[in-house]
Order: sequence, then C-alpha cells, then structure tokens
Amino acid sequence: MSTQNDNSEFIVPSTTTTLEIPSPEENKLTCGICESNITVTDRHLTCINDKCRKNTCSYCITKMINMFFAQPALNYPFTCGGCRTAFNNASVERVIIDEKYYEQYVACMLPLYWSQECVNNDEEFVQCPFCPYLEIHTTDACPIQFLNCQHPDCGKRSCLICSSTVQDEIDELTHRSRCVEHRYCKRLIEEAITTGSLRQCPHCELAGVKDDNCTHMTCERCCGRWCYFCGKKEEDLDDDDEYQNLSEHNNDWESNINHCPMYLYKVHVFDNRWPADDGDCLEFFHRCQILRNLYDILESIGEESLDELNDRFGIIDACGYSIDDINNEENRILIKYT
Repeated sequence: MSTQNDNSEFIVPSTTTTLEIPSPEENKLTCGICESNITVTDRHLTCINDKCRKNTCSYCITKMINMFFAQPALNYPFTCGGCRTAFNNASVERVIIDEKYYEQYVACMLPLYWSQECVNNDEEFVQCPFCPYLEIHTTDACPIQFLNCQHPDCGKRSCLICSSTVQDEIDELTHRSRCVEHRYCKRLIEEAITTGSLRQCPHCELAGVKDDNCTHMTCERCCGRWCYFCGKKEEDLDDDDEYQNLSEHNNDWESNINHCPMYLYKVHVFDNRWPADDGDCLEFFHRCQILRNLYDILESIGEESLDELNDRFGIIDACGYSIDDINNEENRILIKYT
C-alpha cells in the first residue's frame, strides 16, 4: 500500500503585531484658549465635557492659577475656556502640586469652602494674605481693615483691602486714608465681574451658566421660564400678546432688537465678531456682560479713579481685562445691527 505525502506548506500565524507610530502631527493638540500647540507629553488639562474636549496648555493654566490666587471667589472653579465646564478637581490639583502652588492653593480654598458650608449669613471669613490663618467676623460690625496674624510662622499685620503688609504706624495711617477710600469701589468691581460671569434666574435669583443648548431656560430651583440672552421672564418678554412665549421671542431677532437668538452660535452668521463655536460664544457673551458692567462703574467713578484702583489692587488686570477693553464700545455691544 502506498501513501501519498501531503507536502503542502503549513503556515504558523505570527504572534507579533505591527505598531503604527503616530506622526508628530497626530501627537499635537491645540490649546482652546491661546491656540498654541501642545504635545501629548506636555502638561495640559482636557475638558470633561464630551461635546467640547478642548485642551488648555500649561501657560494658560498658570494664568488661571494666578487669577485664582488674586481673586479666589471670582475665579473658582477652574473652567474650560471653551464651554465653561469645570475641570476635574483631581487633575487641577495635580497640576498645582507639580507647580509647587499647593500650600497657597489650600490657603485660598479653605475660606472658600468654609464660607459656603460653615459661616452664618451675618458672618464672614477674614484671612491673612500671607498664610492660611483665618478669623470669623460679623458683617454687621464696623468692617475690619487690619489683621494681626496669630500664625507662629507669620505674625504679620496686614491691610485686608490691598492685601499688603503694614510696616509701622505711619504706614497704617497711609492705608487708612488710601485704602478705605477705595473699599466700596473695589467691592463694586468684584460684584460687576461676578454678576457678569453668571446669569441669574429672574424668578428666584439662582445664578449659574447655561450649557451648550438653546437660550430657553427653565430654572432647576423654581421651574420659572426665562431667556438667557436678555435675562427676562417669559411673561415679561414683550408688551404685545403675540410674543408671550420664548419661541415667538426668537422670531426676527436679526432685525428686531427686542428679540433674542435661540442659539448663540447663530449670531456668528449675522455678526462676525461672534465665534462659530457655541462654547466660545458663551464666553464671548459673558465677556461682553462683564465689560458692560465695568463700563457702568467707569462712568460712575471716572476713568482716573478706575485706573488708580487697578494700579493699587490689580483687580482689572487679574481678570484679563484692560481699561481700553472697557472703553471700547464695540466690546460692550452684544449684537451689531447694521
């Protein structure tokens, strides 16, 4: 009996795989704020909003951190420059630790947290500008201007209005005359920036920032309906009964200054100052609101006084604006009707 050998070749499948090495271009990211290039190995933050996912470079992160240290209440939480979604806290804190800012960060965060959770309505925290030392004071008493820090490693006497050290009695007299004069206006500016950064429900005054959907708002607290763009209640939109709902309020917004767009990104087609991206539009909208608020203060106290306040406290610079920005009328116009 003969047998026939099968000489066909037996192929053993390879256990190795070929890895495609991405090109340098594929490894590059772009900062959503300054549009500079970022490599995947550079320190950066990525927005957690799946509809945004914009990146923020280390330079812009450092600017955000410095703005937070200058005005903690106005610049927390750290948010994406595109959609204003808050960054993941753990990611932010890793950057802060790497940059050796953690002690200063904690010193700012403690009073922020405690002021929200632990302080009564008639109380406020007073913090040493140079260390984490805190005191609680009642707000119905005469406002405190000077603080004697009791921290054993600090012990400085400081002016709480300008956050600087008081050297001696003569220096204290200077602070009493110069800083007290600016206290009220400084608070006005802080409130102008805060209110411009948020939108308040006209029914119950709950403040916040909208998502990337339309400008029709339904308050999560009181269920009141209102327009995010003009800030009016639905029932107060127009005198004409024909326009007593939000949808009708959007009709002919391109030609009727009393009506508002339903989507912010659509304004770009009509007014090219506006970005095309909805997240960028939201930032543009609130920037305009802040500059309008600041201009009202400039008109009230005068440019010279506002400039002096900024020189002394850096309050305008810390928020990324300038006196020229405030004076520029185009920056304060929401929609240019030609």
